[in-house]
Amino acid sequence: MGKWFKIFALIIIIIVTLLICNFFIKTNYKTQQNGNNKSIQEIEEYILNVTSYRAKIRVTVSSNKNANFYEFEQVVKGESYSRQLALSPDSLAGMEIIFENGIITVQNTKYSLSQIYENYPYATTNSLYLTSFIEGYRTSESKEIKETEGKIQMNYIPKINKYNNKHVLYIDKASLEPKKLQVYDINNELKVDIIYNEIELNI
Repeated sequence: MGKWFKIFALIIIIIVTLLICNFFIKTNYKTQQNGNNKSIQEIEEYILNVTSYRAKIRVTVSSNKNANFYEFEQVVKGESYSRQLALSPDSLAGMEIIFENGIITVQNTKYSLSQIYENYPYATTNSLYLTSFIEGYRTSESKEIKETEGKIQMNYIPKINKYNNKHVLYIDKASLEPKKLQVYDINNELKVDIIYNEIELNI
């Protein structure tokens, strides 16, 4: 009886050991797949190589007197195509701005409105676009990347503009997905706060 008990106990120990090892192997593999093992420099390079994305965002625009809230759906593909659809508030819902090959189309199917603008130069430099942040960071002479509380923080300061002074992007270190983009004025007051509810990079 003692012999069989020892064999049974040994089998149980082996099974438990295998289960524990399997758990740690899977956890480590998932961690590696999600980018936890990447250095800050590798994450920076990854973000700087993002040229297209699809996202649903919540935007808070603050002034001295109040704050306004918006929700948008964005699709950006390089410098030749972007689409931004307003989801809320109700007064803007359905308003769509499409930029394609130098032509901007502003339309709202809800009210049967459509307007076309040709050769509009600022379509791809929209501060609400992730790609605009990336280009600003890439070309800025005053930028920084660091890790804080499990997130990677990239920030840069563009040319002097009291309403648009500092841009900060927060990236989840595990998934490598942008989570939040903020714009501060020259007094370090938050003016634009963008939350990425959904995002898909390099579509």
